[in-house]
Amino acid sequence: MVKKAKVDLLEEKIAEEKAELLEAIEQKDCQIETMTMRLESSTDLTRMIIHDLKGPLASIMANLDLLMSPEIGREEREILETAIQGGNDLLNIINTLLEIGKMERGKLELNLSIINLAELFKATVAKLKSLASQKNLALEMDCRSKISSVAADASLIERIIFNLVMNAIKYTREGGTIILMTRDGSTKDTVLLAVSDTGVGIPRKFHQTIFDLYTQFHLPGERHADKQDCGAGAVNKGVAGTGHERRRMASVGIGLAFCKLAAEQHGGSIGVESELGKGSTFFVSLPTNLIPSGSGLI
Repeated sequence: MVKKAKVDLLEEKIAEEKAELLEAIEQKDCQIETMTMRLESSTDLTRMIIHDLKGPLASIMANLDLLMSPEIGREEREILETAIQGGNDLLNIINTLLEIGKMERGKLELNLSIINLAELFKATVAKLKSLASQKNLALEMDCRSKISSVAADASLIERIIFNLVMNAIKYTREGGTIILMTRDGSTKDTVLLAVSDTGVGIPRKFHQTIFDLYTQFHLPGERHADKQDCGAGAVNKGVAGTGHERRRMASVGIGLAFCKLAAEQHGGSIGVESELGKGSTFFVSLPTNLIPSGSGLI
């Protein structure tokens, strides 16, 4: 009888503890759901704010363009050119943030077409040759992959390479070399696109996190700033050169985060090999088996 009473008491205690545990789990579930809703609301609000910034900025840019008349003086023209360039950089940042949001939510559809990799490199070199010459940097090409073309979203791939070369220009010391390369991938269905530089290099501990938004670190020996941010969060901190150069490079602020997401949209990946004081090589692996719509091959 005593034994049965003890068993009943134990079962009652277990039932109470089970009920308390279930209640605690339910409370945690409610907390998680609330936090998720708040996060989604915050993300939506951020997206709305970023989107709403485009309208006023476009209006400012239009008015600045109207002020660029032949009658204005040299000093006024330089001020306006700087303001217009800064506005364009800000507009690029806003557009990139919106595209990052779309990619993170899986809302960005790829517009696949056939891209000739050598022509892509040539176009990028042509766009950035003048900027590179300001630091006496050599822009070179080295296409060794057996694969010369891939099916990809041209806009996204062009911007990946553009961002990587911009970062290389930013972090390569005067008189250095930047090489745009293609190599065969680790499998027959992949190709590597790479941008290599003789720049300041990246600490090993940041090789994985550098592609996350707002990753910051200190690069020894750099002038003009205590903290450097190689792409993912760098706006214009630590950029050598004039104020105009710094504004031209402002759009690389979220460059590496964008590159990572854009590569992953294609089923690819991005990585870096780097050694402090010797330079960095960023490589993008892309699949070669994507088929553009309307090709008749689907």
